[in-house]
Amino acid sequence: MEKKEPIRRRILALRDGMAKEERDRKSGKIAEKIIRSCWYQEADILLAYVNFRSEADTGAIIRQALSDGKKVYCPKVEGERMNFYQILSLDDLEEGYCGIKEPRAKEKNLFFGQKAMSGRCLMVMPGSVFDKKCNRMGYGKGYYDKYLDSLLRENPGLAYHMKLIGLCFECQMQERIPAETYDRKTDGVVTEERIYEQQNRERRL
Repeated sequence: MEKKEPIRRRILALRDGMAKEERDRKSGKIAEKIIRSCWYQEADILLAYVNFRSEADTGAIIRQALSDGKKVYCPKVEGERMNFYQILSLDDLEEGYCGIKEPRAKEKNLFFGQKAMSGRCLMVMPGSVFDKKCNRMGYGKGYYDKYLDSLLRENPGLAYHMKLIGLCFECQMQERIPAETYDRKTDGVVTEERIYEQQNRERRL
């Protein structure tokens, strides 16, 4: 099987090559699918990445969640770790790690597992490449894998309250990608064309 780094470079070149108008149109379709999904409808809490460069745009999802009264948390890189902090508006984000928009690190706004134990939590994750069995390839730093390993180890019951959904464009989907034991698998992947679920089911909406 092809190694991770050549796959990542090749797929990111495809994503970067899309015109902004095409990315915006496809991002809108992805956002519609997420907002209509039972994962979103049932969630009290949304943990959402803030898109950077050519990633699928999460702005519409975040704005809708805030409008719907959900608690919204976004990631912030702090040294070798990543944490999520609550935002009340997209205006709460400022330029941070590598130029990515991040929330301010206020302890009272920090997400921790117990906050989700009484309801349901949806995390929408970025990635460079996904496959049809919902394996995810990140950008090489392992921030999400490390964050989730720590969060779920400290809160063993949280896995029953949290859904992990990858967002990407259809051009980022592969039939199969190499996956290590430490790579965190998603529950589903949403593209502009399809919803892939871990149970090997595929739906076209």
